[in-house]
Amino acid sequence: MRTSHVSIVSRMSVALATAAIAVPALIGIAQAHERPGSTCAVSGMTMIHEGEAQVCLTNSSGKATWGKLVKTKKSPLTFTDTWVKAADSGMSAAFGVISNPTNKAIRVIGAQTAYSPTQLHEVVMKDGAMVMQQKQGGFVIPAGGSVELKPGGNHIMLMKLARPVTAGTMVPLTLVTADGGLLKATVMGKVFAGANETYNGSSSDSSMDMS
Repeated sequence: MRTSHVSIVSRMSVALATAAIAVPALIGIAQAHERPGSTCAVSGMTMIHEGEAQVCLTNSSGKATWGKLVKTKKSPLTFTDTWVKAADSGMSAAFGVISNPTNKAIRVIGAQTAYSPTQLHEVVMKDGAMVMQQKQGGFVIPAGGSVELKPGGNHIMLMKLARPVTAGTMVPLTLVTADGGLLKATVMGKVFAGANETYNGSSSDSSMDMS
């Protein structure tokens, strides 16, 4: 379903413009970690540095602040059938199936790629229209189960590409879990006519066409 599209004029645009002087931090290539609770430019930013991970999350007051530092380790999760929408610039999205072979639920809270700052997104009905919004709390992968990331549903949003993604491009992507697990994958660029997202009012909601 396509709603009326408006240029990116939301707080996300302002935040990304403000953060332009710190592009390495936006795409997760940080020199040091930040103090937990301190303000960050864009919710969803993820840093992995010297064996520790940290994700910028929206708090109960609606502000984007850095979460606690967690020691990193290899995650038991798997990420299969992966792909990312080809795009020259702007936004893109990554998809696939995240599976959990363990006997306890595992929560994915962030993602990192050198290609773009990212957010974990869901698609919901709002005011009679299908819109995207940040998935608060991340993706919970049930014990012995899986979660599919797909157009029109949950997905990993690449918010502002630093370089083009063409068909066949291999994009490195690391998912971060709440307990510090790192799931590294390489997703291939694929031409896809849907998944055309445009922000139209806030940093957390967007109109969409993900048919």
